[in-house]
Amino acid sequence: MEKEKNLIIGSIITLIAVIFVVLNTSPVAINFGFFKVKLPLIVILVVMVIIGMIIAWFFGRDKKEKDKQHFGTRGAS
Repeated sequence: MEKEKNLIIGSIITLIAVIFVVLNTSPVAINFGFFKVKLPLIVILVVMVIIGMIIAWFFGRDKKEKDKQHFGTRGAS
């Protein structure tokens, strides 16, 4: 049941993110300190969503590994 709930919540968040990205396509300037880049906002939003997904994946993977180690040592004693 937990997987289905996560799938539904993830699908809703993905749909909202896609709608938000598609509605924001105008070009914007990004200042990196030494240089400025002018890109469509849609590109920046997609890159930021991907970076967020990668960060969430790493934190989720780390939590699962800690849970396995915790339960593995408790079950052995």
